[in-house]
Amino acid sequence: MMKNRELFVRDPAVTPLMNNGQARIDDRLTEQERQTLREELTNFVCEGQYSDGTLRILESFLSHLGGTSQPAAWVSGFYGSGKSHLLKMLCHLWANTEFADGALARDIATLPEDVRAALKELDIQGRRLAGLHAASGTLPAGGSDSVRLTVLGIVLRSVGLPETYAQAKFCLYLRNNGFYDAVKKAVEEQGKDFLRELNNLFVSPVLHDALIAVDPGYADRKAVRELLKQEFRQPGDITTADMIATMREILSRDGELPCTIIVLDEVQQYIGDNTDRATQVVEIGEAICKQLDSRVMLVGAGQNALGAQTAQFGKLRDRFTIPVELSDADVETVTRRVLLAKRPEAIESVRKMLDGHAGEIERQLSSTRICARPKDRDILVDDYPLLPVRRRFWEQVFRAVDPAGTSGMLRSQLRIIHDALRDLAERPLGTVVAADFVFEQDQAKLVQEGVLLRELDETIRNLDDGTDDGKLARRLCGLIFLIRKLPREAGADIGVRATEEMLADLLVSDLKNDSTTLRKRVPAVLERLVDDGILLNDHGEYNLQTKEYSEWDKEFRNRVTRLSNQTHEIHNKRDALIQDAAQEAIKGIKLQQGASKEPRKLAIHFGDDPPQAAGHDIPVWIRDGWDCSDKSVVEAARAAGTDL
Repeated sequence: MMKNRELFVRDPAVTPLMNNGQARIDDRLTEQERQTLREELTNFVCEGQYSDGTLRILESFLSHLGGTSQPAAWVSGFYGSGKSHLLKMLCHLWANTEFADGALARDIATLPEDVRAALKELDIQGRRLAGLHAASGTLPAGGSDSVRLTVLGIVLRSVGLPETYAQAKFCLYLRNNGFYDAVKKAVEEQGKDFLRELNNLFVSPVLHDALIAVDPGYADRKAVRELLKQEFRQPGDITTADMIATMREILSRDGELPCTIIVLDEVQQYIGDNTDRATQVVEIGEAICKQLDSRVMLVGAGQNALGAQTAQFGKLRDRFTIPVELSDADVETVTRRVLLAKRPEAIESVRKMLDGHAGEIERQLSSTRICARPKDRDILVDDYPLLPVRRRFWEQVFRAVDPAGTSGMLRSQLRIIHDALRDLAERPLGTVVAADFVFEQDQAKLVQEGVLLRELDETIRNLDDGTDDGKLARRLCGLIFLIRKLPREAGADIGVRATEEMLADLLVSDLKNDSTTLRKRVPAVLERLVDDGILLNDHGEYNLQTKEYSEWDKEFRNRVTRLSNQTHEIHNKRDALIQDAAQEAIKGIKLQQGASKEPRKLAIHFGDDPPQAAGHDIPVWIRDGWDCSDKSVVEAARAAGTDL
């Protein structure tokens, strides 16, 4: 029988996930990072908003060349939606990065024709205007208070200069005086790393000796040290004019600025609630857009669109006027193209298998708002082995356990789906991803973030004793935890409940066999978990017991067990309570008999034998339903000659 791994273009059993699904924007590329970049370009899904956003940025830049200002762009989307990946690809496509074997970024990537046409026009303008250049970097949260120095550092790094302003100015001084190559060579001949020595600019004897050697005007090391301290001390901040002048100096080629893109990732996180930073970002953005001959395209990125009504974003809205917003649909497209792409010859086999098990697929969560839909048929083959109903369940779970949006993201979905495919690689066609897989993958993370209590985590982990029932018990409890996190408010409730049927719906993995075998096992395992005090059965819906409730329930069960083994004590206590209640009931009752109104008293009698004549008193024979039946009471009374 065909195995799952044979279906995919990328064999999940042997193909690693590129950089763990997380793109990092950085101009510095090691050989390993270049290999990763090449794989990213090969698998870049330039569709949907990825394509539209790329095209919008390129066309805006081209249309404003030669004008008075170059509008800036803002790329938004939930945390991990692929913003960094898109921006990284855009930078390398813009500069058409070349690899060691001569391959170019645009040749490696699969691009729509309109995007290729825009890049071709960019090349034409680049040849006319001193070439193409790209600078990119991530703004550090809580980094330098000087936004100007932070942004300038990214541009300095892109041209091979140190990010630190003072060190970069020193290197520019060496270049402008023709000393740079000679000083660098002299330092390296002493077995030192030039950039590392720059970090010790004021105290490096090797660097100071190299300066003395190339410029006899320096008398000795002391004179060099004093001059460097005076001229190249790192400032706390610089003016916007100094920043623009430095950018123009380092970017210009023969007096002309190249067509340049500057990408700033995580701008929103960098600004935070700092109004001063927001003001500086706006000022810097305006200066870059207006004072660099409309040759520089500025692109910022953040989680929220600039339509958000916050004081900080209000300042950015008028400067970053080209919006690119990524959505969940873009994430689904990427996962289908990158991880779930099927071999052409395998598609028909997948379709036939799914058609053969359509009943099982469509019954799952049929009473909920995320049930199977007619349009699912269009993506069922593309999504296999992830069923559309379960993809929607995951999306709801991601939002519920992580309202900040750090899990419902492209990198998480890429990683989870990749791991799921690898887990199912050797399983036969017809084996799908169970919904609880997301809990197994993120269990440690949920504990770390305080979403899952440690005692519950330990309880769930300890359920897996190596047996099939133990593994199923752990899976059930993990799934119950996720379901109980889903919102139940009106409008947000999707109707998923931790019932026997729905739990089985989400756990079915083998479409051929699990529909019968697993559904029979689930109720028995749930019942055992309830008996063990792990779960609470609330009218057919299950929930994990908290530590406090579990302890109370355990003590309650212990007392029930202890009393169940002490029937004699229970019998005596019950009899005593009945006798006390009977005596209390007749207290104050006064009877008068006959015309003479003879006073009579009630005489209560307990026991199996009928009461004897009590003289002047009226006997009352009391029996309970534990020691005798109604029939035996009637028969005993008649035998004693008593009418009932």
